Amino acid sequence: MENSKQLKLNLQYIGMQVPYWMGYSVLGTFTSVFLLSRDFTNGQIGMVLALANLLAAIVQPFLASFADRMTRIRLSQLAAGMAALLVLFSGVLVLLPKEFLIVAVVYVLLYACLVLLQPLTIAIGTFFISRGYGLNFGLARGLGSLAFAGAAAVTGVLIEAFSANIILFLLIGIFLFFMVITLFLDTRKHGGNYSDSLLMIETAEDQLEEPIDLFSFMKKYKRFMGLLAGASLLFVFHTIVNSYMFQIMQPLGGSEANVGTSLSIAALSELPTMFFFSWLLKHFKIHSLMRGAALFFSIKALIILFAGNLFMINLAQGLQMVGFAMHTMASVYYTNQIIPQKDLVKGQTLMAMANTVGGIIGSLVGGQMLNFLSVQAMLLIGTVISIIGTVIVWGTVQRTS
Repeated sequence: MENSKQLKLNLQYIGMQVPYWMGYSVLGTFTSVFLLSRDFTNGQIGMVLALANLLAAIVQPFLASFADRMTRIRLSQLAAGMAALLVLFSGVLVLLPKEFLIVAVVYVLLYACLVLLQPLTIAIGTFFISRGYGLNFGLARGLGSLAFAGAAAVTGVLIEAFSANIILFLLIGIFLFFMVITLFLDTRKHGGNYSDSLLMIETAEDQLEEPIDLFSFMKKYKRFMGLLAGASLLFVFHTIVNSYMFQIMQPLGGSEANVGTSLSIAALSELPTMFFFSWLLKHFKIHSLMRGAALFFSIKALIILFAGNLFMINLAQGLQMVGFAMHTMASVYYTNQIIPQKDLVKGQTLMAMANTVGGIIGSLVGGQMLNFLSVQAMLLIGTVISIIGTVIVWGTVQRTS
């Protein structure tokens, strides 16, 4: 009976992760296509994305603090509510004319909701993991990545067959499905199917203790906040590479097709780490995986910096397996071990926010460096930033049992 319960839980969680990453693919990958169809310029598209990510970064910690403190609303209901906003804003854009300011504002809200939903999906996973239930987060996240790739391919074909507006109809369908699946996930803190811990380590005091506010959290977990700063720096160069790969490859004779191949290599290399992360957890300490991931971020940066041909670039992209993918998985489990359950949503959200902030800086700074400096100078500065991030992560990661 217990095995069937665990299987049902895993299937439900996969049923939430897959549509989320499909939606992320449809909205994130084809932002330029959609906004260009509404007569936006490239500069305006960049501004919309920057504002959306900035809004999400500002709101994330406060949303997380609310999620930790809420009693009447379940975590799964909060995630479903965020998905409902995605459906609402998509519907509004279907009806809107090509009015620049209104479309820009609604699109910023739409994209910000997509970013804000990600840490909630992670927090729902850690809700079960922290209580000792056999949720295979890596399998669900890996299938999410596969769904991301599949949705990108299908959406591209549909846009050619119809129009860019098909993006909005896909988002409405995907996140309606997400809402239904998520609402069936039992995330009651007390009295639910999964509310009791199987780990037998919670004391009565732990269960009665109230979540602390955001600023008290930052003071209490100073070392964790230092780790977040290091992670943000790692994601600066990671974003520079993803955003400006064409400019990086062009001096080496690369084309748009080579860029697509390189990004595909990076995406596919993530899958083994995600699918077999449970095996890694049995053989390595989580703090060692965090340090190893940070190290490979910088090794990848150094290879790209000194790459003399496209093969070296693609070789570096393959290290995404032990860099980005490892960090994505390990950071979830590390945060789960370091931060108590009462403040876990805040911890997971701040970790996701660190990646978002690094992405914002990488996008903006990378573009400015390309405007005023050379590609090689951008890579050098980015590599130095990555190495500093690695050093900070190594110095702030706590040893775990």
